[in-house]
Amino acid sequence: MELNSVEKLLRPRSVAVIGASRDPSKIGHQVLKNILSSGFRGAVYPVNPNASEVLGLRCYASVLDVPGPVDLAVVAVPAKLVPQVVEECGRKGVGAVAVISSGFKEVGNEELEKRVVETARKHGLRILGPNIVGICDTVAPINASFCQGSPLKGEIAFISQSGALAIALVGWTALKGVGLSDLVSLGNKADLNEVDFIEFFGRDPHTKVITAYLEGIESGRRFMEVVSKVSTVKPVIVLKVGRAERALGAIRSHTGSLAGSDAVVDAALEQCGALRAPTFIELFDWAVALAKAPLPEGENVLVITNGGGAGVMATDAAELYGVKLMDVPPDLAEKLRKYMPPFGSTFNPIDLTGMATKEWYKGALLEALRDSRVHAVVVLYCHTAITNPKEVADAILEAKREAGVNKPIVASLIGGKECLDEIQRLTSEGVPAYESPEKAVAAMGAIYRYKRMRDKLLRPKTYPELKVDIATARRIVERALAEGRSALTPFEAAQLAKCYGIPVLEKRLVASREEAVKVAEEIGYPVVLEVESPQIIHKTEVGGIILDLKSAEEVAKGFDAIMANVRAKAPTAEVKGVIVRRMAPKGVETLIGMNRDPFFGPVIAFGSGGVLVELVRDVAFRIAPVSLEEAREMVESTKVYAILRGYRGQAEADVDAVVDTILRVSKLAMDIPEIASVDINPFFVYEKGKGGLAIDVKVLLSEPAH
Repeated sequence: MELNSVEKLLRPRSVAVIGASRDPSKIGHQVLKNILSSGFRGAVYPVNPNASEVLGLRCYASVLDVPGPVDLAVVAVPAKLVPQVVEECGRKGVGAVAVISSGFKEVGNEELEKRVVETARKHGLRILGPNIVGICDTVAPINASFCQGSPLKGEIAFISQSGALAIALVGWTALKGVGLSDLVSLGNKADLNEVDFIEFFGRDPHTKVITAYLEGIESGRRFMEVVSKVSTVKPVIVLKVGRAERALGAIRSHTGSLAGSDAVVDAALEQCGALRAPTFIELFDWAVALAKAPLPEGENVLVITNGGGAGVMATDAAELYGVKLMDVPPDLAEKLRKYMPPFGSTFNPIDLTGMATKEWYKGALLEALRDSRVHAVVVLYCHTAITNPKEVADAILEAKREAGVNKPIVASLIGGKECLDEIQRLTSEGVPAYESPEKAVAAMGAIYRYKRMRDKLLRPKTYPELKVDIATARRIVERALAEGRSALTPFEAAQLAKCYGIPVLEKRLVASREEAVKVAEEIGYPVVLEVESPQIIHKTEVGGIILDLKSAEEVAKGFDAIMANVRAKAPTAEVKGVIVRRMAPKGVETLIGMNRDPFFGPVIAFGSGGVLVELVRDVAFRIAPVSLEEAREMVESTKVYAILRGYRGQAEADVDAVVDTILRVSKLAMDIPEIASVDINPFFVYEKGKGGLAIDVKVLLSEPAH
């Protein structure tokens, strides 16, 4: 069977080590030694023009001299020689190349890296790296890296952008008893990246859970597309570092300020069904739980403990990690009473007390597992003189075997070395176990969170047909770009919104105080005046907007005040006139917006609106295109939703109007890539059935990236 490029990298049938060395201090020596000691059963070819043999194997001057086919070439030569080596690999018909050599983009040598990739593409060759530690696969098995050893065999794939972390975690996972199917070091990601490996591991029968440490996600939309598919069949857990906001330019809308890189990553991972772990400890804690435990059939979780304190800790953690502790039915409580003294508790957590024996643990757990109303169990144990950890671990494993059901069980054994030994044994025998109640409940939370995200991904999405005038909208944008502008004027922005069915007030543009008074008389008081200028994005900052004008005299004075304010505070701004519009009735202030992320594309925002949006930061994000279900979910995940629902006796607001506008902004972003940012703040939401109104619309432009 012909292998694809990723299979040839991870599960090769033959390997050439180019740069194999007789010097034990050289990486080329260590890589060859690791391959030979890893149990690899295929052909191994050292390549070094200055040696006849290395580690007892015949050495070849070039990969072109190797007598047999080569699936994988591992390259450990100086950076300047790599393009020539890749050229020879291409001519040889090598399947894939892993470039360990450093000295490329990571030190500013981008041209050399580009040459390597261009050479590889000329031959249809795929490259991993450069600047990698290598790969370790426990299926083939092969350790084609300079890690200090091979990881334990297991069902978790780990993809790492950090080579040093990959090396360290080989030892750490072995210490913790965590087995890996594969360890992949990505390096500079010049060609193959995390998406290629997630796609491969998604189909790989030897991998149950995919984990990744990432410093950046450059192929954002492809990442989401692939992970959305993979997450429906197996969990993907990501540790994404770098939580600082990405600079988005000098002029930013509120949406742009709120949509920092980390907020966008959070939204993207949530949307495509990937769990985001805060640290590498949780990354593997959760991975072990998801690899070992089945998914639950319902939400009811029971906690069994021998310590009240441990139970309280578990209760707090359950609220934090979205684990629902069930109310114990009276008949089940009666059964559980057989396994505790009279002063034990049948409230959840079930407290068997410090007198709990092996038989009590086993009996209580059996009752819980056999009850169809209980969907998952957390077992907690504090080391006491009454039982030893081995007896409790035996009780858990015996109950699991005898129950005749397949429900998730996680455990926590709190104590010394004896407890740690049993934690490893339980985990190896299919019950994920941890050192603390919080870790055990967090792992159960990860199981539930993955199940909820997977179930959501499996449900069909709805994208309603929206009637829009894309031709007029495009003309507005193209005219502004042709004039060299990076923003629409308020008048143009309102016209654009109208083209997409976004409810906006009628705006009339005037050039004089007399004209302003005339228009105000026609539309009726009270009115608002606001400056019309391509250079002024936030009008309040320059005194360019005046509200609630109730007479001709106030309008005339307001017109003069705006012109004077703008001359003083933005003297270089081009003023095209002043907009006169009706003063809108007050509604619930919300924000609806879009910011175009350089990696994920258009990001849609919804949250609390008004002048304090960046301070309040009550906002939800989704990557466009946004479905009807996702738009409603965005609204329901914010604090302002409580107000929209009718907080403390207020009338219920028109949530459907908000959802509709979110969908229209999403479509606008997908239809016209030249729009860099849309900011509707405030978007007033009125009583149910009375719709909403975009009061202030800002639109920033940029030429689309290719």
